[in-house]
Amino acid sequence: MWYDSCIWIIMYVMSRSILITFIGMKDPYPADDATPGPILSLIKTRTFNEIFLFCSSAAFLERAYDLEHELKEEHIDGKVNPIDLPIADVISYEEIWQKLIRALDDIDTLMPSRLNDWHFLLDSGTPQMKACLFLAGKTGRYKTRILQGIPPYHAQGIYRVRDITDATPSLPIQPAAQSISGFVREPQTLFEGAAGQIESSGIHPCLREDAEYTSIISRSPGMHEAVLRAERAARYNEPVLILGETGTGKTVLARMIHELSPRRAAPFIELNCSAIPEGLAESTIFGHERGAFTGADRAKTGALRTAHRGTIFLDEIGDLPLPVQAKLLKALEEKTFLPVGSDKPVSVDVRVIAATNKDLKRFITEGAFRRDLYQRLNVISISIPPLRERPEDINALIDKTLTDWNMEYGEQKCLAEPARALLRTYPWPGNVRELLNAIRSAAAICMHNEIQPEHLPDDIRLSGRGSASFEETIGNLPEGGINLPARLLQIEWGYVSRALRSANGNREAAARMLGITGHSLRKALRERFASFVQQEGWDEE
Repeated sequence: MWYDSCIWIIMYVMSRSILITFIGMKDPYPADDATPGPILSLIKTRTFNEIFLFCSSAAFLERAYDLEHELKEEHIDGKVNPIDLPIADVISYEEIWQKLIRALDDIDTLMPSRLNDWHFLLDSGTPQMKACLFLAGKTGRYKTRILQGIPPYHAQGIYRVRDITDATPSLPIQPAAQSISGFVREPQTLFEGAAGQIESSGIHPCLREDAEYTSIISRSPGMHEAVLRAERAARYNEPVLILGETGTGKTVLARMIHELSPRRAAPFIELNCSAIPEGLAESTIFGHERGAFTGADRAKTGALRTAHRGTIFLDEIGDLPLPVQAKLLKALEEKTFLPVGSDKPVSVDVRVIAATNKDLKRFITEGAFRRDLYQRLNVISISIPPLRERPEDINALIDKTLTDWNMEYGEQKCLAEPARALLRTYPWPGNVRELLNAIRSAAAICMHNEIQPEHLPDDIRLSGRGSASFEETIGNLPEGGINLPARLLQIEWGYVSRALRSANGNREAAARMLGITGHSLRKALRERFASFVQQEGWDEE
């Protein structure tokens, strides 16, 4: 009895107050508002030893680090633990629940809820994330309090916290992993570094079962070689340059390298260099201090610091401005950099993976890309072949996509042979992305189980028609005649808009699909197609 009492005393002394929540768009502060967001408001009123923040994308990982910065600025205690929890569909209850339970189980292994004071905050994230976190707290699987913040404008001007743990009865769900909705798998650790030096044991840890790279189809020789090179590259910390057309799966391969690497427990930060607003590339990558420039009312961590000890994936690296290329090269070589507006060097340990669909060697010749940065990134080069050069993979990709669709929606969609034949012979200018979108579009449109050719997108369906079908394609000539120049312009715009959609708005990639130069396409968009661009909302570059 004396022994048991001592154990409980030790447990009480060692007990830690733990906050667990998703991080949302209002954290640490809402846009253009000096009022603290939900998480910061709670932390200012209650003390927590550990703060676990589930981050559904790289943007929210950066918000987590910004929150950590705010706590240090205001001298508020509490160790912030950002958890990289990629969620492809942030309104999918099934995906959120599956990944949430696995992550909570990992935290429970590290800091058991029975021995610590757990608190779930329901205020941040999508409504589906909040609902899943609430359900996780009511199953009895974890011993936790459930908190709901009441903003000042709903509480007489003062932020208040409501404990709703006992406001509703516990749900009749057993705590066994396999009983929760039938899809929670055995947990894999998200905390290899904290839970013990697994690497030193010589045992390769199990990889996440839901990792995106498990969907890579590599039956063709070219894709098989790309996957093998990626697996070998994952063992080392050397930079990797992935080459391939738009839609070939460069991001999937980059994440695979990260998931197979010793850095798998740390963040994977994806940054599309072509999507960074003009003038903000340096701040986006390296961060900035408060007041560094007009509008910088708060400090920004930046992608490099967010990726510390993990991997940063610089997609479309060829679109990075030259001045930022120089600073990136220096940061990679010296492993330190200065945030914008700061004179204090920041040290980082990151593994860099870059990708492009452009000819960087031509860019170097034209002075648009630094040769020294290219040499620094091109230590390990991996080329992903376009889908038109991977005919062996098309059937497998079709079957995998339909299987995923049927599992997601509880349907039994299949592909009729004539439709499958069209998919096999189509040239796929948009590569794997276009194939997946085409199948999902057809599955959504088809009212029955068997997808027929008429359910496929027009580009694919009409590609199977030979010249004998030309008159059927253009239709009958009206009695009053037509405005041929206007009609030809409409037809031309149809191909241009489809190319832009297939290339996700990338003008250079779309121009290649159309067999013209990027300059010619941009000029046409500004002049001949200006009205179409305005109607369909294509922003000018």
